[in-house]
Amino acid sequence: MQLSLTFPGLWTLLLLLMSNLLLWEDVSSLPSCIIRNGRCFSSLEEMLNLAVSLSQDINKQAFEMFTEFKNQYAQSHQLINKSLKKCHTSSLDLPKPRNKALKTHPVVLLKLVESLLAAWKDPLYHLVKEMPSLGDVPATILSKAREIEQKNTGLLEGIRSLLSQVPSRNDGNENYPAWSGLASLKSNNEDVRQFAFYNLIHCAGKNAQKVETALKIVKCKILKQKTC
Repeated sequence: MQLSLTFPGLWTLLLLLMSNLLLWEDVSSLPSCIIRNGRCFSSLEEMLNLAVSLSQDINKQAFEMFTEFKNQYAQSHQLINKSLKKCHTSSLDLPKPRNKALKTHPVVLLKLVESLLAAWKDPLYHLVKEMPSLGDVPATILSKAREIEQKNTGLLEGIRSLLSQVPSRNDGNENYPAWSGLASLKSNNEDVRQFAFYNLIHCAGKNAQKVETALKIVKCKILKQKTC
């Protein structure tokens, strides 16, 4: 049976398991599941799979939304011929090369994920709010934008709750790049507005890829998988 990723109880289980893991020095001694009244409710692997699965959903929907938007508007407004602008979260990236990222502590990666998700909270909100102003915007694009915003918020809340269990956590220090693209989304110039949405949706996909990759590495390191 496939479990709902938005069900609050799943995040509670994940937080309990992960917070214990981040605090225990010996990973091998961590309980493989939460036991209540003699019953094993869920394994650590299942909870990590759920977190990764949610990030994959966001990534997939962001890619599909960009493809649909491009098919709907790109040719008529010559968006393909325009150079995309730098994403506001381009400075937030995984350590490179990849083997360096694989050596990074899970908490560091989770803080990166938090920053990536937080930096997109306002852009996604305004993407959903302002998109109906576009002419002939397909309902499927609007639906995907809403789902991505909701899932981004849910994943952000889960990551923040998890990091609040870490002793070194600096509460109240939200260190992530500010977004300054709202004026373009509201521009009276249709071409400017179209390109702003096109660029923003493209960047949303790039951000989703970073989040998914980081969470996959966290999962791989915590579960001590041979191939990451």
